[in-house]
Amino acid sequence: MKGHNLYSIIPYKETLLKFSVPVSARAYYKNHYIDLMTGDNHPFEIEGWIHELDFPVYKHEEDKRFVHLFYELGFLFEGLSEDISSTELLAIDIQYSKKEITTLDKKSKKIILSLVDAPNVDDYEKQFMDGYRELQAGNCYQFNLTGEYNYSFEAELEAEDFIAALWGRGTGRGAYGSATYVEYLDQLFLSNSPECLFQYSDETLTTRPIKGTLKRKSDDKIEITKLWRELSRDKKSQGELYMITDLLRNDLSRIDLPCSVVVKKKAPLLVPGLIHQFSEIEVKLRSHITLKNILEKIFPGGSITGAPKKRVMQILKQLEKRSRGFYCGSTLIFSKGQIEASINIRSSVVNFKNSSVNYQAGGGITLLSQPQSEFDEMTYKHDSYIDILTL
Repeated sequence: MKGHNLYSIIPYKETLLKFSVPVSARAYYKNHYIDLMTGDNHPFEIEGWIHELDFPVYKHEEDKRFVHLFYELGFLFEGLSEDISSTELLAIDIQYSKKEITTLDKKSKKIILSLVDAPNVDDYEKQFMDGYRELQAGNCYQFNLTGEYNYSFEAELEAEDFIAALWGRGTGRGAYGSATYVEYLDQLFLSNSPECLFQYSDETLTTRPIKGTLKRKSDDKIEITKLWRELSRDKKSQGELYMITDLLRNDLSRIDLPCSVVVKKKAPLLVPGLIHQFSEIEVKLRSHITLKNILEKIFPGGSITGAPKKRVMQILKQLEKRSRGFYCGSTLIFSKGQIEASINIRSSVVNFKNSSVNYQAGGGITLLSQPQSEFDEMTYKHDSYIDILTL
Protein backbone atom coordinates (compact mmCIF):
# COMPACT_ATOMS: atom_id res chain seq x y z
CA MET A 1 0.00 0.00 0.00
CA LYS A 2 1.00 3.66 -0.19
CA GLY A 3 2.63 5.45 2.76
CA HIS A 4 0.53 6.35 5.75
CA ASN A 5 1.10 10.10 5.76
CA LEU A 6 -1.44 11.34 8.25
CA TYR A 7 -1.66 14.62 10.15
CA SER A 8 -4.06 17.23 11.53
CA ILE A 9 -3.68 21.00 11.78
CA ILE A 10 -5.72 23.55 13.72
CA PRO A 11 -5.54 27.36 13.96
CA TYR A 12 -4.05 28.39 17.30
CA LYS A 13 -3.87 32.09 18.20
CA GLU A 14 -1.65 33.63 15.49
CA THR A 15 -0.05 30.33 14.50
CA LEU A 16 -1.01 26.80 13.50
CA LEU A 17 -0.67 23.61 15.55
CA LYS A 18 0.27 20.43 13.73
CA PHE A 19 -0.44 16.96 15.11
CA SER A 20 1.54 14.12 13.55
CA VAL A 21 3.23 10.74 14.06
CA PRO A 22 0.03 8.73 14.62
CA VAL A 23 0.01 5.91 17.14
CA SER A 24 -3.32 4.56 15.94
CA ALA A 25 -5.75 5.60 13.20
CA ARG A 26 -8.99 3.97 12.15
CA ALA A 27 -11.83 4.77 9.77
CA TYR A 28 -15.11 3.29 10.99
CA TYR A 29 -18.02 2.11 8.86
CA LYS A 30 -21.24 0.37 9.89
CA ASN A 31 -19.84 -3.17 9.82
CA HIS A 32 -16.07 -2.78 9.55
CA TYR A 33 -13.13 -0.49 10.13
CA ILE A 34 -9.99 0.26 8.12
CA ASP A 35 -6.63 0.66 9.83
CA LEU A 36 -5.39 3.86 8.18
CA MET A 37 -1.77 3.02 9.00
CA THR A 38 -1.72 -0.43 7.37
CA GLY A 39 -4.75 -0.46 5.06
CA ASP A 40 -6.07 -3.63 6.73
CA ASN A 41 -9.83 -4.12 6.72
CA HIS A 42 -11.42 -5.64 9.85
CA PRO A 43 -15.02 -6.79 10.42
CA PHE A 44 -16.35 -4.65 13.27
CA GLU A 45 -19.75 -3.29 14.34
CA ILE A 46 -19.83 0.48 14.82
CA GLU A 47 -21.65 -0.04 18.14
CA GLY A 48 -18.41 -1.54 19.47
CA TRP A 49 -16.57 1.72 18.90
CA ILE A 50 -19.43 3.72 20.45
CA HIS A 51 -19.09 1.53 23.55
CA GLU A 52 -15.42 2.55 23.74
CA LEU A 53 -16.57 6.15 24.22
CA ASP A 54 -18.39 5.21 27.41
CA PHE A 55 -15.75 6.72 29.71
CA PRO A 56 -16.31 9.53 32.28
CA VAL A 57 -15.32 12.83 30.71
CA TYR A 58 -14.27 14.42 33.99
CA LYS A 59 -11.22 12.21 34.37
CA HIS A 60 -10.18 11.59 30.79
CA GLU A 61 -6.44 12.07 30.30
CA GLU A 62 -6.29 11.68 26.54
CA ASP A 63 -4.21 14.19 24.64
CA LYS A 64 -3.50 14.82 20.95
CA ARG A 65 -6.54 12.77 19.89
CA PHE A 66 -8.75 13.75 16.94
CA VAL A 67 -12.16 12.20 16.33
CA HIS A 68 -14.14 13.12 13.22
CA LEU A 69 -17.81 12.19 13.52
CA PHE A 70 -19.66 12.10 10.21
CA TYR A 71 -23.26 13.28 10.01
CA GLU A 72 -24.76 9.86 9.24
CA LEU A 73 -23.52 8.51 12.60
CA GLY A 74 -26.35 10.55 14.07
CA PHE A 75 -28.89 8.09 12.65
CA LEU A 76 -27.46 5.49 15.02
CA PHE A 77 -27.95 7.75 18.04
CA GLU A 78 -31.54 8.42 16.95
CA GLY A 79 -32.37 4.71 16.63
CA LEU A 80 -32.37 4.86 12.82
CA SER A 81 -29.46 2.55 12.01
CA GLU A 82 -31.41 1.09 9.09
CA ASP A 83 -30.88 4.45 7.34
CA ILE A 84 -27.09 4.03 7.40
CA SER A 85 -25.44 2.49 4.34
CA SER A 86 -22.65 -0.04 4.89
CA THR A 87 -20.39 2.06 2.62
CA GLU A 88 -20.80 5.35 4.48
CA LEU A 89 -17.83 6.57 6.49
CA LEU A 90 -19.07 7.24 10.03
CA ALA A 91 -16.00 8.17 12.07
CA ILE A 92 -12.23 8.65 11.94
CA ASP A 93 -10.35 8.22 15.22
CA ILE A 94 -6.66 9.21 15.37
CA GLN A 95 -4.26 9.25 18.30
CA TYR A 96 -1.12 11.30 17.62
CA SER A 97 2.14 11.35 19.54
CA LYS A 98 3.56 14.68 18.36
CA LYS A 99 2.27 18.26 18.56
CA GLU A 100 4.20 21.30 17.33
CA ILE A 101 3.73 24.84 16.08
CA THR A 102 3.99 24.99 12.30
CA THR A 103 4.10 27.67 9.63
CA LEU A 104 3.73 25.03 6.89
CA ASP A 105 6.79 23.96 4.97
CA LYS A 106 6.14 25.84 1.79
CA LYS A 107 4.30 28.75 0.30
CA SER A 108 0.92 27.68 -1.02
CA LYS A 109 -0.01 27.71 -4.65
CA LYS A 110 -3.06 29.67 -5.69
CA ILE A 111 -6.19 27.53 -5.53
CA ILE A 112 -8.10 27.69 -8.79
CA LEU A 113 -11.42 25.85 -8.71
CA SER A 114 -13.71 25.07 -11.65
CA LEU A 115 -17.38 24.69 -10.80
CA VAL A 116 -18.78 21.31 -11.89
CA ASP A 117 -22.26 21.53 -10.41
CA ALA A 118 -24.17 23.59 -7.86
CA PRO A 119 -27.69 23.84 -6.42
CA ASN A 120 -30.28 24.90 -8.96
CA VAL A 121 -32.79 27.48 -7.72
CA ASP A 122 -35.74 25.60 -9.23
CA ASP A 123 -34.70 22.27 -7.67
CA TYR A 124 -34.06 24.04 -4.38
CA GLU A 125 -37.53 25.60 -4.42
CA LYS A 126 -39.11 22.18 -4.94
CA GLN A 127 -37.17 20.76 -1.96
CA PHE A 128 -38.12 23.84 0.03
CA MET A 129 -41.84 23.47 -0.71
CA ASP A 130 -41.82 19.72 0.01
CA GLY A 131 -40.28 20.48 3.39
CA TYR A 132 -42.57 23.45 3.95
CA ARG A 133 -45.58 21.17 3.68
CA GLU A 134 -44.09 19.14 6.53
CA LEU A 135 -44.04 22.34 8.59
CA GLN A 136 -47.63 23.12 7.69
CA ALA A 137 -48.70 19.60 8.63
CA GLY A 138 -47.08 19.98 12.04
CA ASN A 139 -44.56 17.18 11.42
CA CYS A 140 -41.67 19.52 12.32
CA TYR A 141 -41.08 23.10 13.44
CA GLN A 142 -37.82 23.85 11.65
CA PHE A 143 -35.57 21.97 9.21
CA ASN A 144 -32.10 22.81 7.94
CA LEU A 145 -32.11 22.41 4.16
CA THR A 146 -28.69 22.15 2.48
CA GLY A 147 -27.24 22.04 -1.03
CA GLU A 148 -24.08 20.61 -2.58
CA TYR A 149 -21.37 22.29 -4.66
CA ASN A 150 -18.71 20.31 -6.55
CA TYR A 151 -15.51 21.71 -8.00
CA SER A 152 -12.49 20.36 -9.89
CA PHE A 153 -8.89 21.61 -9.60
CA GLU A 154 -5.50 21.14 -11.19
CA ALA A 155 -3.95 17.81 -10.17
CA GLU A 156 -0.58 19.18 -8.96
CA LEU A 157 -2.13 20.79 -5.84
CA GLU A 158 -1.36 19.17 -2.48
CA ALA A 159 -3.08 19.14 0.92
CA GLU A 160 -0.81 21.83 2.38
CA ASP A 161 -1.67 24.14 -0.51
CA PHE A 162 -5.34 24.12 0.54
CA ILE A 163 -4.51 24.52 4.25
CA ALA A 164 -2.14 27.42 3.59
CA ALA A 165 -4.66 29.10 1.29
CA LEU A 166 -7.34 28.95 3.98
CA TRP A 167 -5.23 29.94 7.01
CA GLY A 168 -1.82 31.03 5.81
CA ARG A 169 -2.69 34.74 5.73
CA GLY A 170 -3.79 34.62 9.37
CA THR A 171 -7.20 36.18 8.70
CA GLY A 172 -10.69 34.73 8.53
CA ARG A 173 -9.90 31.71 10.69
CA GLY A 174 -12.89 29.83 12.06
CA ALA A 175 -12.81 29.46 15.85
CA TYR A 176 -13.37 25.70 15.48
CA GLY A 177 -11.45 25.07 12.28
CA SER A 178 -9.50 21.87 11.64
CA ALA A 179 -7.76 20.04 8.81
CA THR A 180 -6.95 16.34 8.61
CA TYR A 181 -5.08 14.78 5.70
CA VAL A 182 -5.40 11.00 5.27
CA GLU A 183 -3.11 9.70 2.55
CA TYR A 184 -4.68 6.24 2.53
CA LEU A 185 -8.04 7.80 1.56
CA ASP A 186 -6.32 10.46 -0.60
CA GLN A 187 -8.55 13.04 1.09
CA LEU A 188 -8.25 16.25 3.08
CA PHE A 189 -11.05 17.05 5.53
CA LEU A 190 -10.89 20.84 5.75
CA SER A 191 -13.12 22.91 8.03
CA ASN A 192 -13.19 26.61 8.83
CA SER A 193 -16.11 26.20 11.21
CA PRO A 194 -17.21 29.06 13.47
CA GLU A 195 -19.68 26.86 15.38
CA CYS A 196 -19.31 24.89 18.61
CA LEU A 197 -21.18 21.64 19.21
CA PHE A 198 -19.81 21.51 22.74
CA GLN A 199 -16.87 22.33 24.95
CA TYR A 200 -16.15 20.39 28.11
CA SER A 201 -13.93 21.74 30.87
CA ASP A 202 -14.07 21.91 34.68
CA GLU A 203 -17.22 19.76 34.90
CA THR A 204 -19.12 22.18 32.64
CA LEU A 205 -20.53 21.43 29.18
CA THR A 206 -21.19 24.42 26.92
CA THR A 207 -22.80 24.67 23.48
CA ARG A 208 -23.17 27.69 21.15
CA PRO A 209 -25.67 27.21 18.30
CA ILE A 210 -25.68 29.66 15.39
CA LYS A 211 -28.90 30.78 13.71
CA GLY A 212 -29.52 33.86 11.59
CA THR A 213 -27.29 35.29 8.85
CA LEU A 214 -26.78 38.55 6.98
CA LYS A 215 -24.19 39.33 4.35
CA ARG A 216 -21.66 42.06 5.18
CA LYS A 217 -19.20 43.86 2.93
CA SER A 218 -16.55 45.03 5.38
CA ASP A 219 -15.33 45.25 8.97
CA ASP A 220 -16.62 48.81 9.26
CA LYS A 221 -18.10 49.27 12.75
CA ILE A 222 -20.97 51.44 11.51
CA GLU A 223 -22.00 48.80 8.96
CA ILE A 224 -21.72 46.02 11.55
CA THR A 225 -23.82 47.96 14.09
CA LYS A 226 -26.50 48.58 11.45
CA LEU A 227 -26.53 44.93 10.33
CA TRP A 228 -26.68 43.64 13.90
CA ARG A 229 -29.64 45.90 14.62
CA GLU A 230 -31.38 44.52 11.53
CA LEU A 231 -30.55 40.89 12.30
CA SER A 232 -31.43 41.04 15.99
CA ARG A 233 -34.86 42.52 15.16
CA ASP A 234 -35.67 40.02 12.40
CA LYS A 235 -38.55 37.84 13.64
CA LYS A 236 -37.69 34.89 11.40
CA SER A 237 -34.05 34.80 12.52
CA GLN A 238 -34.98 35.29 16.16
CA GLY A 239 -37.57 32.50 15.94
CA GLU A 240 -34.94 30.16 14.43
CA LEU A 241 -32.42 30.90 17.15
CA TYR A 242 -34.86 30.63 20.05
CA MET A 243 -36.31 27.38 18.74
CA ILE A 244 -32.89 25.71 18.43
CA THR A 245 -31.75 27.19 21.74
CA ASP A 246 -34.75 25.56 23.39
CA LEU A 247 -34.00 22.26 21.63
CA LEU A 248 -30.39 22.29 22.83
CA ARG A 249 -31.34 23.42 26.33
CA ASN A 250 -33.54 20.34 26.47
CA ASP A 251 -30.79 18.12 24.96
CA LEU A 252 -28.27 19.27 27.57
CA SER A 253 -30.76 18.78 30.39
CA ARG A 254 -31.34 15.19 29.23
CA ILE A 255 -27.64 14.41 29.68
CA ASP A 256 -27.86 14.84 33.43
CA LEU A 257 -30.37 15.73 36.12
CA PRO A 258 -29.55 19.43 36.71
CA CYS A 259 -31.24 21.85 34.33
CA SER A 260 -29.16 23.57 31.69
CA VAL A 261 -28.91 27.36 31.73
CA VAL A 262 -29.07 29.84 28.84
CA VAL A 263 -26.02 32.02 29.48
CA LYS A 264 -26.43 34.17 26.36
CA LYS A 265 -29.83 34.46 24.71
CA LYS A 266 -28.64 36.27 21.58
CA ALA A 267 -25.25 37.69 20.62
CA PRO A 268 -23.47 38.70 17.37
CA LEU A 269 -20.77 36.64 15.65
CA LEU A 270 -18.62 37.97 12.82
CA VAL A 271 -17.23 35.55 10.23
CA PRO A 272 -15.77 36.28 6.77
CA GLY A 273 -18.39 38.16 4.74
CA LEU A 274 -21.22 37.43 7.20
CA ILE A 275 -22.73 38.35 10.54
CA HIS A 276 -24.47 35.61 12.53
CA GLN A 277 -26.26 35.48 15.84
CA PHE A 278 -25.72 32.77 18.42
CA SER A 279 -26.77 31.73 21.90
CA GLU A 280 -24.85 29.98 24.67
CA ILE A 281 -26.17 27.20 26.91
CA GLU A 282 -24.32 25.31 29.63
CA VAL A 283 -24.90 22.53 32.14
CA LYS A 284 -22.89 21.19 35.06
CA LEU A 285 -22.16 17.47 34.73
CA ARG A 286 -21.79 14.95 37.51
CA SER A 287 -18.77 12.68 37.62
CA HIS A 288 -20.41 9.60 36.11
CA ILE A 289 -21.34 11.27 32.78
CA THR A 290 -19.50 9.77 29.81
CA LEU A 291 -18.65 11.00 26.32
CA LYS A 292 -21.12 8.44 24.98
CA ASN A 293 -23.88 9.95 27.17
CA ILE A 294 -23.13 13.40 25.71
CA LEU A 295 -23.01 12.37 22.05
CA GLU A 296 -26.19 10.30 22.31
CA LYS A 297 -28.08 13.43 23.33
CA ILE A 298 -26.58 16.21 21.21
CA PHE A 299 -25.06 14.75 18.03
CA PRO A 300 -25.66 15.81 15.33
CA GLY A 301 -26.21 19.43 16.35
CA GLY A 302 -29.74 20.78 16.46
CA SER A 303 -28.76 23.87 14.48
CA ILE A 304 -27.92 21.80 11.39
CA THR A 305 -30.84 19.38 11.70
CA GLY A 306 -33.97 20.99 13.15
CA ALA A 307 -36.80 20.25 15.54
CA PRO A 308 -37.84 17.65 16.49
CA LYS A 309 -34.45 16.22 15.57
CA LYS A 310 -35.31 12.57 14.83
CA ARG A 311 -38.26 13.36 12.57
CA VAL A 312 -36.37 16.15 10.81
CA MET A 313 -33.43 13.87 10.03
CA GLN A 314 -35.84 11.48 8.31
CA ILE A 315 -37.43 14.34 6.36
CA LEU A 316 -34.05 15.71 5.29
CA LYS A 317 -32.90 12.32 4.07
CA GLN A 318 -35.90 12.27 1.72
CA LEU A 319 -35.48 15.89 0.62
CA GLU A 320 -31.71 15.98 0.05
CA LYS A 321 -31.27 12.44 -1.33
CA ARG A 322 -27.54 12.35 -0.54
CA SER A 323 -25.14 11.81 2.33
CA ARG A 324 -23.82 14.88 4.12
CA GLY A 325 -20.75 13.00 5.39
CA PHE A 326 -18.07 15.23 6.92
CA TYR A 327 -20.31 18.29 6.48
CA CYS A 328 -22.58 18.82 9.49
CA GLY A 329 -20.61 16.22 11.42
CA SER A 330 -18.30 17.16 14.27
CA THR A 331 -14.57 17.22 14.97
CA LEU A 332 -13.58 16.42 18.57
CA ILE A 333 -10.14 17.52 19.78
CA PHE A 334 -8.94 16.09 23.09
CA SER A 335 -6.46 17.71 25.44
CA LYS A 336 -5.95 16.72 29.05
CA GLY A 337 -9.11 17.58 30.99
CA GLN A 338 -10.79 19.25 28.02
CA ILE A 339 -12.73 18.26 24.91
CA GLU A 340 -13.64 20.72 22.17
CA ALA A 341 -16.14 19.73 19.48
CA SER A 342 -17.09 21.70 16.37
CA ILE A 343 -20.03 21.53 14.04
CA ASN A 344 -18.48 21.10 10.60
CA ILE A 345 -20.07 23.93 8.67
CA ARG A 346 -17.92 26.01 6.24
CA SER A 347 -16.25 22.70 5.50
CA SER A 348 -15.11 20.77 2.46
CA VAL A 349 -13.65 17.43 1.46
CA VAL A 350 -10.75 17.62 -1.00
CA ASN A 351 -10.34 14.39 -2.95
CA PHE A 352 -6.94 14.00 -4.60
CA LYS A 353 -7.90 10.81 -6.44
CA ASN A 354 -10.14 12.71 -8.82
CA SER A 355 -8.97 16.30 -8.10
CA SER A 356 -12.29 17.43 -6.70
CA VAL A 357 -13.64 19.58 -3.88
CA ASN A 358 -17.03 18.93 -2.32
CA TYR A 359 -18.62 21.78 -0.37
CA GLN A 360 -22.08 21.98 1.17
CA ALA A 361 -24.10 24.81 2.71
CA GLY A 362 -27.63 25.49 3.88
CA GLY A 363 -29.90 27.20 6.38
CA GLY A 364 -32.86 26.80 8.69
CA ILE A 365 -36.39 26.85 7.28
CA THR A 366 -39.44 27.93 9.30
CA LEU A 367 -42.97 28.98 8.41
CA LEU A 368 -41.67 32.54 7.99
CA SER A 369 -39.06 31.52 5.38
CA GLN A 370 -39.14 32.40 1.67
CA PRO A 371 -37.38 30.14 -0.87
CA GLN A 372 -35.45 32.84 -2.73
CA SER A 373 -34.07 34.48 0.42
CA GLU A 374 -33.07 31.07 1.81
CA PHE A 375 -31.36 30.17 -1.47
CA ASP A 376 -29.50 33.50 -1.31
CA GLU A 377 -28.39 32.80 2.27
CA MET A 378 -27.02 29.42 1.20
CA THR A 379 -25.05 31.23 -1.54
CA TYR A 380 -23.61 33.70 0.99
CA LYS A 381 -22.39 30.83 3.16
CA HIS A 382 -20.81 29.24 0.10
CA ASP A 383 -19.01 32.50 -0.71
CA SER A 384 -17.79 32.94 2.88
CA TYR A 385 -15.65 29.81 2.53
CA ILE A 386 -14.80 29.55 -1.16
CA ASP A 387 -13.78 33.21 -1.45
CA ILE A 388 -11.13 32.78 1.27
CA LEU A 389 -9.87 29.52 -0.24
CA THR A 390 -9.42 31.00 -3.70
CA LEU A 391 -8.32 34.52 -2.77
